[in-house]
Amino acid sequence: MSIDRLIEIFGRLADHDSGESPSRTLCNVAAGFTELSGAGIALYSQEHQLTSLGTSNPTSHELLDLEMVLGEGPCTDASLGEDAVDEGHLESSTSMRWLAYTPIALSLGACAVFAFPLRIGAVRLGALSLYRDQRGELTELQSSDCYLMASVVTRAVLAMQAGAPPDTLAAQLEGEGSFDFTTHQAAGMVAVQGTMLIGDAMLALRSRAFSSNSTLSSLAGRVVSRSVHFDPSSGEWLEGQGRRQGGL
Repeated sequence: MSIDRLIEIFGRLADHDSGESPSRTLCNVAAGFTELSGAGIALYSQEHQLTSLGTSNPTSHELLDLEMVLGEGPCTDASLGEDAVDEGHLESSTSMRWLAYTPIALSLGACAVFAFPLRIGAVRLGALSLYRDQRGELTELQSSDCYLMASVVTRAVLAMQAGAPPDTLAAQLEGEGSFDFTTHQAAGMVAVQGTMLIGDAMLALRSRAFSSNSTLSSLAGRVVSRSVHFDPSSGEWLEGQGRRQGGL
């Protein structure tokens, strides 16, 4: 670890707009420090659900939202695995792991995507997401800086969570992130409607959000408000008092 580089990160964090949220500051500093186009922070729950703590710009936000809808992508892999994800040429990638994610990420302007695990020892929190609007692998310095920035983000998240009761989310984290509990509420409702497991209900929500070109959070909101519900007899989503919206 380069002490000089670490000092530079802390200096950039200190110089940022005091009115900006800590998570947004971390993302903006991450993008600037690594000289990439944008950054986001994704947290991964024990239930294997990805959620966004913050992003630096609209494209970063859309990329994380895309992963939440599809359940695949660089942050998902980095959160669950041991290694960073470095996809410098997304368009020409020979990897078959992101069949749904890749074409949409490219359409959003991400030509290269990267993700670095947020973890300390056995504690896994999620991943630092980064993208570039031009193709190209990370330089050795950029890769080192990304790991260093991920370490800073990890400690910042742990500091926010410090003092919270076990199995609960610290108020500061809950206020910072898009911890969309509506999504989990909607999954519970769909599980009851379809007599299925919560995990299967979440998969059904993701599938419907993707096929209807909707965000997961907006679909969940309509489910909770009962303007949309799942009909198990037909396997279709119904709107209002029963108008069909199509299958899964």
